[in-house]
Amino acid sequence: MAPAIRQKSMKYPIVIRYEMPKDCSPIRMITQRMMMYPIDLPIPQPIRPIRGFAIAVVVLLGVGTLIDLFSLIVAFNRASLISALIDSPESVDMDAVNTNDNLSILLGWAQTFMYVLTGIAFVIWLYRARSNAESLTLIPHRRNAAWAVFGWVVPIVSLWFPKQIVDDIWATSKPSGPDISEFRRLSLNSAPRSGLVMAWWASWLISTWVSNFFYRVSARSDDLDSYLMAANIEIYFALPTLTCAVLAAMVVLKITGFQDRRPATFAPAV
Repeated sequence: MAPAIRQKSMKYPIVIRYEMPKDCSPIRMITQRMMMYPIDLPIPQPIRPIRGFAIAVVVLLGVGTLIDLFSLIVAFNRASLISALIDSPESVDMDAVNTNDNLSILLGWAQTFMYVLTGIAFVIWLYRARSNAESLTLIPHRRNAAWAVFGWVVPIVSLWFPKQIVDDIWATSKPSGPDISEFRRLSLNSAPRSGLVMAWWASWLISTWVSNFFYRVSARSDDLDSYLMAANIEIYFALPTLTCAVLAAMVVLKITGFQDRRPATFAPAV
């Protein structure tokens, strides 16, 4: 039975009945509205290959992880040497201390170099993946493409903008997912979130922001206790750092695999 809308006038009630269209799916309704009110739609761009960038990112993450593991071993040794210096200085071989210091400095530079190199490769991959994702759906992304680069360095917003960008890329690149009708007002705000992306971002925040806070606290004084605290911080935060590298590689490979299987068309899949 068709629904009715009752409107009351001054003298007589008026009942208006209307029939719902048989096919009232969101996609058909959008198509009909576009035909009634034509607009200039962007032409879908071809999907550009990103697997080469993905492989480069994964390889760099792997190399960086190996350097981090070597640095962790050195950190354990450094913590042991500093503890010995505090408890019994005369029992410590100073040559071992100097060797440990030199290794720490060398590995520190290597970690910094790999961090920068991997970051550049990751941002290039992310920007390319974002460009591809825009060719896969009419639903607009929540952030401008420029934030795929600047979102990592701008204070405050760097805490959540990069994750939103990766979330949107994941949602629009995934070959299968909920129907477009599940979006509220055709927005990616209500798109399903990936547990993998959330785990990666949580480990990223812990391994960078939280660890940097404790490093700053330990650097306020220049004594053996502070050096021991810094060594222990490196040991404690090694696990989230290594976890972040592994999860980042999984996110990169997963999104790359999604886009490899998607045609260059505006599709409502999420």
